[in-house]
Formats: sequence, structure tokens, C-alpha cells
Amino acid sequence: MTIAQRRSTAEKLGLLRELELFGGLSEADIEAIGHSTTMTHCQPGQVILSPDDPPDRIHILKRGRVRVYRVTPDGKQLTLDIYEPGTILGDMRLLGQDRVPEAYAETIDAAVVCTITPDELRRLVERYPLVGVNIITFLSRRLQEAERELEAMAYQRVGQRLARRLLDLAHRFGSETAAGTLIQARLTQQELAEMIGTTRETLAHTLADFRRRGLLDTTKHRVVIRNAERLAELAEAGDEG
Repeated sequence: MTIAQRRSTAEKLGLLRELELFGGLSEADIEAIGHSTTMTHCQPGQVILSPDDPPDRIHILKRGRVRVYRVTPDGKQLTLDIYEPGTILGDMRLLGQDRVPEAYAETIDAAVVCTITPDELRRLVERYPLVGVNIITFLSRRLQEAERELEAMAYQRVGQRLARRLLDLAHRFGSETAAGTLIQARLTQQELAEMIGTTRETLAHTLADFRRRGLLDTTKHRVVIRNAERLAELAEAGDEG
């Protein structure tokens, strides 16, 4: 094995150790799993998943961020969500979760993706029961998140839903600046509206109200949260006054 190959293998095993899905496994187990997975370095803007892909791959995001979106009949891209390392993407029927139909996944920045086939994952679960436990933990968290989203859609007003989503994005992608917390994720008003289940017109009205109240500033698809404490209160109480 050449020096470059040894470095590549060491990097691959290091990345696998950091994945929650393989948490708790021994070094020997990690090395064995390394032979069943493919690690790919992706450039920003690279599409790693599309509706045309065959359902025979599961992608685990190790580094970077991925934007999941769908394309409207008139060719516009509508962002569904942005995911961080540890997210599992693809056709995951083995995990009790189908991929979003007609959805694409595109890297936002330089990323590393671990790829495995459903059959290989099934064999891993049979050989390493702890992987199955980790999958259950992952799915439970996804289910809780989905339930919270459904509850928000059913019972919360637009202002509450928008405040919750902005705080979530700020927590995941926020960067502190002199003006406040800059959300480092470029989103159009249409994309943000899709995320909280409202129309672009209603979203624009709510954003304007938030700006008037000094909660945030917006410019060129960027959002800066100026008063996170008040935004959190609004997310809880729903005061849209």
C-alpha cells in the first residue's frame, strides 16, 4: 500500500469513527466496515442525489452541508431543508423511511459523503447489533422532529412558525456579527415560505413586521437576527402584535 493509499484509508476510518451511526463500535469493527463503504469528496454545488438515481444507495453526510430541494414545473428550485453532518439521505426503506419524491440533494460547500448499499447496511446490522440500535435512535429523533413540524403547522400561527424556523437556522448555521446573528444559508422568500408552510406574500408581510419590531434585518437572501431573546418569546407565545 502506498503512502497516499494509507493516508486515504486513515482518513476514511477517521471519518467513520465520527459518524453517529457507527458510534460505540471497536476499532476492529470500524476497519471491517471501512471495506463496505465508499467515501467521496464533493465540490460545492455537486448534486449527490436526484429522482433519477436508482434506489440502491444510502448516503451519510460526514462533512459539509447539503441542500435538499425540488424543482417546480417552471424550473424554479424550492429548498425543502438544509442538512448537517450525520444526516442519512437516499432511499432508506430498510430504515422505514423513503426518500422525498422528486427531490434533489446538492452540496452547499465542500463535503464528504459516505455511501453504502441497503444490502451492505442490512449485513452490518446483522453483524453489529449496535448499528441497529443507532439506527433506531436516528429514526426516533427524525420522528420527533416530524411530529413537532406537524404540530407547528396545525396549531401555530405564521409568526410563531417563522420565529421557530429562523431560530433553528441560526442555531445550525449562525455566525455572530456586529449587527447580530447572521444565518449563513442563502434562502429566498419562496423557499423560506415553503419551509414553514405559508405563501410568499404572507411570509413577506411577516418579515416586514419582524423588521419593524427590530427583531431582524434582511438583505439579498440573508437574515440577521438582532433580538434572539424576543424572537424566542414570540416563537413560544405567538404574539404577533
